[in-house]
Amino acid sequence: MTGELTPLLKAAIGFAYVGGFTFVAIGVYLSYRRRRLHPLLLVCVSAISFSWIEAPYDWAVYAQFAPAIPRMPSWWPLNMTWYGLPASVPPGYIAYFVLPPVIGAAIGRRLIARFHWSRPTTLLTVGLVVGFVWAFLFNAILGARLGVFYYGRVIPGLALWEGTKNQYPLYDALAMGVQMMVFTYILGRTDPEGRTVIDIWADAKAATRLRSSVLSVVGVVLIGHLLYGAVFAPHLATKLGGWVTAGPTAELFPGIPNQPP
Repeated sequence: MTGELTPLLKAAIGFAYVGGFTFVAIGVYLSYRRRRLHPLLLVCVSAISFSWIEAPYDWAVYAQFAPAIPRMPSWWPLNMTWYGLPASVPPGYIAYFVLPPVIGAAIGRRLIARFHWSRPTTLLTVGLVVGFVWAFLFNAILGARLGVFYYGRVIPGLALWEGTKNQYPLYDALAMGVQMMVFTYILGRTDPEGRTVIDIWADAKAATRLRSSVLSVVGVVLIGHLLYGAVFAPHLATKLGGWVTAGPTAELFPGIPNQPP
């Protein structure tokens, strides 16, 4: 890979590592205090568990990262990202997918307390809106507009700045918003003991706290995978169907050929 790490690229990489570590550390601390896995830690585990799907996702949406960003080794499983998956992706998934639900859950709880709105509907709605806005700011502005990464091809009529190297598929923000919507619900809908709906189910199925914790981890990982697989499936279908066709012909990054159709 060629190129130099600009301050912007360093900040993006720093967000991935520092943000991921910080959320995990807070989750571990809160879990230690309450003597059971905290919802924040469960969401962190779920986020990093499905980070392996990022590479196929990149391939399906023609995402291409700045060449200066360090990459995973070539033997990395399903390393389908054009010119390699960024090494910061696994910890970055924690920072990227956990921050919006934390904000969404806080906003949702305030709205519920003030207006007495339905808790499930409010958390899901707020989570979707916050997740969509966050994904747009991160992927469209930080990524596509500022050049951390580009989308080489998009579905015609469903993208901003279509036909330029800065084009951004709006359906990407919707997909990410749906993922964060469910995480917001998990974080925001807890019982008086601080248990999520997953914890309540696990406690009903397990005879000991340890087994309940294991079931909670398995449950949140499974939910994360099923949900991410569901939002990834349309991207894969449109890619394989040949519908992702709009985009520039010039190289997105000088000296690096674009991902072929």
